[in-house]
Amino acid sequence: MKCTEDEITRILHVNYVHVTLYFVITFSAVAVFVGTKTILNKIRRNNAQLTVIIIGAGPIGLTSALISVHCKRVQKLVLYEEQSKSNVERRTYQIALQPAQVSFLRSYGVDFDNLEGLWHKGCFYTRVGIYLEYIIHTLPLYSMGTEINFGTKFSRDIRDTVDKISGRKLVICCDGSVGVATHTLGLSDECVIHSCGILGAVATVEKNNETLVPRPEKRIHNLSFDLSAYVPTAFEENNSSNFTLKIFGNSKCRYMALAVNKCNSNVVRALKTVLDKSMMRNIFLKCFNTYKRSSETSISDSYCLNNMKFSPRLYEIKLSQRMENVAYIEDCDLFVITEGEASRSYNFNTGLDINIGLKGLSALQPFIEMASLAETEHSIMQSLIYKMEHSNRICREFLKFGLKEYIFL
Repeated sequence: MKCTEDEITRILHVNYVHVTLYFVITFSAVAVFVGTKTILNKIRRNNAQLTVIIIGAGPIGLTSALISVHCKRVQKLVLYEEQSKSNVERRTYQIALQPAQVSFLRSYGVDFDNLEGLWHKGCFYTRVGIYLEYIIHTLPLYSMGTEINFGTKFSRDIRDTVDKISGRKLVICCDGSVGVATHTLGLSDECVIHSCGILGAVATVEKNNETLVPRPEKRIHNLSFDLSAYVPTAFEENNSSNFTLKIFGNSKCRYMALAVNKCNSNVVRALKTVLDKSMMRNIFLKCFNTYKRSSETSISDSYCLNNMKFSPRLYEIKLSQRMENVAYIEDCDLFVITEGEASRSYNFNTGLDINIGLKGLSALQPFIEMASLAETEHSIMQSLIYKMEHSNRICREFLKFGLKEYIFL
C-alpha cells in the first residue's frame, strides 16, 4: 500500500513530535535529578557534623577542646582525663608561649589579660595549672554539648562506648608520649627517631622556700669550660666548644639546659664519655650562680648536693615521631589523630616544649572541616593525607629550626 506525500509528511511530523517530547522529558528528568542532588548535597554539607572525643586534659588536650568548640561542624565534645580536676589544675611546671602561639590562642578567645602570668619579649610565661583551669572554666560557656570526665582512664570499655556513638566521630589522642589510647584504638606504636645533631644535658633545682612565681628565661652563649681538673686532656685554649646555657622555670623550680652542636672537641668528648657526676654537678652549680637573675639567691654546694637533679653526661638530643598519627576506621565511621607528645616528642627540656604541640594544632580546625564533609573513599584519603603532611612538616621544621630557636638564638 502506497502512502501519499501528505500521509508521509504527517507521519514524519508525529515522529518528530514524539522524539522531541522524549528528549524534553528526559532532559527535564535529568535536570530535576541533578538539581535535587545538588540541593541535597548542599543541605548535607551544611548539616555535616561530628562528635569530638579528646583523651587527655593537658595543655594540648584542652587547647584541642577549645579549638573544637569553635568549629561549627562539632555537635558534641567529650573529654576523658585519668587524673582528677583538682590535680590537673594544681600542675606546677611553667610553660612559655611564643608570640606566634599567643596570637594563635587569641584567635580562639584566650584572654591573656585575665590569665596570671608574665610577659617578656613577646613571650607569655605562666604555670600550666593556671592555663588549664582557665580553659576548663571557659568550655562550658559555649552552647554546644560538652562533657568532661575527670578521673576516667580511657579503656577498652570506653572505646566500645565511643564506637556506639551515632554519626561520624573524631578521637584526638593527647595523652602524652607514654599514653596507651592510640594502642587501645588499634594504631601502631611504631616511631621513627630523628637526630637533632645537638648534644645536651639538663638540670633542675627545687627551691623549697620559694613560691610558684613565673620567671622569664635567660640564655648565655659561647660558654667554655676548663675540665682539666677532672680530665687532664679536656683543656682547650681556643674555646671551640661554644656551649649555650639556658636558665628557665618558675621561682620554685629552676631548670638549666646545656647544649652544644655535635663536634669532636676535647671538652665535648669528655662531657659525653666520662661519667663523673661531680663534674657535671659542678658545671651546673657554677653556671647557675654565675648567670642567675639578679633577684635570685645563690645556691651552696651542700644545697646543690641534696636538691639538684641533673644529667650525668651529655647525650644526643633526638626527636621521636609517631609513624601512624592519623587513621580512619570505616566500621564505626571513626577518625583518630594524635596531637602533642602523643604525636611527636623529644628528650630535652627547653621550657618552650608546648609550642611544638601548638604548631601541630594549627591544622586541627581545617582537618575537622575535611573530616566532617568527606564521603567518598577519595575525600577521606585526602583528609588523612592533609593531616599526615602537616605532621611531617612540623617535624621537618623542628629539626631544622626548633632547637636553634628554643636554645641557640
